[in-house]
Amino acid sequence: MRLKDKVAIVTGSGQGIGRGIAERFAQEGARLVIADKNETTLHKAEAELKALGGEVLAVQVDVSQSDPIAALFQSVLSTFGTVDVLVNNAAWAVPTAHFLDMTEDFWDTVLRTNLKSVFLCSQHAARIMADQKKPGSIVNISSFGALRAHREMSAYDAAKGGIESMTRAMAVDLAPWRIRANAVGPGLTATPAVTDYLPTPEQQKRLLDTVPLERLGQPSDVAAAVLFFASDDASYVTGQILYVDGGVVAQLRPAVMERHHKRPQ
Repeated sequence: MRLKDKVAIVTGSGQGIGRGIAERFAQEGARLVIADKNETTLHKAEAELKALGGEVLAVQVDVSQSDPIAALFQSVLSTFGTVDVLVNNAAWAVPTAHFLDMTEDFWDTVLRTNLKSVFLCSQHAARIMADQKKPGSIVNISSFGALRAHREMSAYDAAKGGIESMTRAMAVDLAPWRIRANAVGPGLTATPAVTDYLPTPEQQKRLLDTVPLERLGQPSDVAAAVLFFASDDASYVTGQILYVDGGVVAQLRPAVMERHHKRPQ
């Protein structure tokens, strides 16, 4: 019960990684706010999380727009009176466009959805925490794309790189109020965005051959890292990035490219 009675907001929590984080937070005793653009997945998650016995407020919101974000935080204050933890998870997960073909509108949409949303939500949460003179934790969801480039995803990778830089800057600016800011960078994780993109076993195997731990991550793997940053276990940790990626960013090249690679016996 590491989050007992703490009010925690998780954006993009209708499914995938956000849903996994919300479930873990509920198990840890949080008073939970789930926020998602998709009404169907949002209310399905709400019903399942309430079945775990916790307090849950579900808010349909598009976090790429400032007015809905303001309404989200007003709803949270009206219901719970405070904010202790914010997890900025909402994102456009697989926006692909070759750099030569990318339009300005596409670029703006990706940056607004994946980066500006983090700024807006974090500022709202941090102002509440600072005004109430209480410690808080903000956890941003980045990606290993902030360190290793995806093909045809330059806007996405730029947004995730921006999240990591902003996380460090937020950590310094907010430290006097004891508001911590950290980020978790998931690797290949079993979410609809990934599994729908890899419909056949052959496609999945080719991808898993690039992961040293030889499996997809699960939302629960990411949730465990987010929980650490959100909890008092990380009370002296701020401005840090933790990659939950099965070892991808650590390797120089995938094992399938090594001519003499052999599995240890």
